[in-house]
Amino acid sequence: MRVGFLIQHINGLGGTERTACAVMNGLADHTSVALIELYSQGPAVYGLDQRVQTVSLFNKHVSMVSGWARLVWRCYRQIRALRLDVLVVVESTHAFYGVAACKLAGIRCIVWEHFNCNVDLGKRKRKWGRQIAARWADTVVTLTKRDITLWRKNMTPKAELVCIPNMVPALPPVHYDPDARSVVAIGRLTPQKGFDRLLEAWSRITQDVRAKGWVLQIIGSGPDLKKLEEQAAPLVNVQFLPAQKDVSVVYARTGILVSTSRYEGLPMVLLEACAAGIPIVSFDCETGPTEIIVSGQTGFLVPDGDTACFAQDVLKLMDDRDLRRSFSTAAQTRANAFSRNSIIEKWLHLLDV
Repeated sequence: MRVGFLIQHINGLGGTERTACAVMNGLADHTSVALIELYSQGPAVYGLDQRVQTVSLFNKHVSMVSGWARLVWRCYRQIRALRLDVLVVVESTHAFYGVAACKLAGIRCIVWEHFNCNVDLGKRKRKWGRQIAARWADTVVTLTKRDITLWRKNMTPKAELVCIPNMVPALPPVHYDPDARSVVAIGRLTPQKGFDRLLEAWSRITQDVRAKGWVLQIIGSGPDLKKLEEQAAPLVNVQFLPAQKDVSVVYARTGILVSTSRYEGLPMVLLEACAAGIPIVSFDCETGPTEIIVSGQTGFLVPDGDTACFAQDVLKLMDDRDLRRSFSTAAQTRANAFSRNSIIEKWLHLLDV
């Protein structure tokens, strides 16, 4: 079995690139794996096993619309040159040409969705790619069971739908400190992550005596930094910190991890926090948190957008050291469902390796 993965480029710092590397590295222990980049921007930031052969279709970005025929032809030629039996198209936008190349080559095509089906970020190519995948791909892999429901509702797919969640990234061992007094949020400073909603909740939290001694740390970079700093100016104990490469250091000093996203796929930050045994308070946005957090056992799921309820659940954890310890232990157990071995086994079964 020769398995190929098609991606825009592997040099990014996002969850898509991180997860793709982890899956390819895991599969390399069992079968031949190749990576086809639309264009290369350098080596994988998250590390790619040397057994994974890497090739590029072009040496620079090519328009998927005006360059569609060239994309299909180049992809087809690489499929043939690598003698692939199956191609995994990473992120549904690339189904726009990847599915056609697979059909031309006569091989199995799997489209691996990394968002949720209700979100296209205004990109028509993603919408078109999903429509093509639903009708012409052999299998669409989603990150959550909820997203399978959305695909069935929005796309009426002929493709097989399979849920394979992201795996917990490998982290240095983290010992949870129940006496830590940091409430931590991690993510790019964009509207998606909803840090404006977090600051609204924090304004409520700091009015309560139970919040005494606690600090909110928002870790990340992005275009909304100035606007968020202005919103936070009247508030107390709010810190903005740059993105951290070694997140295990952050988790080691985190008492509670919070997420106020407006939408997700399957958030890596919540998986990492779960594995590190950190209690989580998260809005129940679409999709992801509900499939990671067991509300009342590993953290609290809050109705999406209810900042008053969110504040009260954070205060409950602030006020109860034993509850934080209990959630921490349960979270680490929950993380086993997203372990490397568990997720690679699902991919091996899908690929029939």
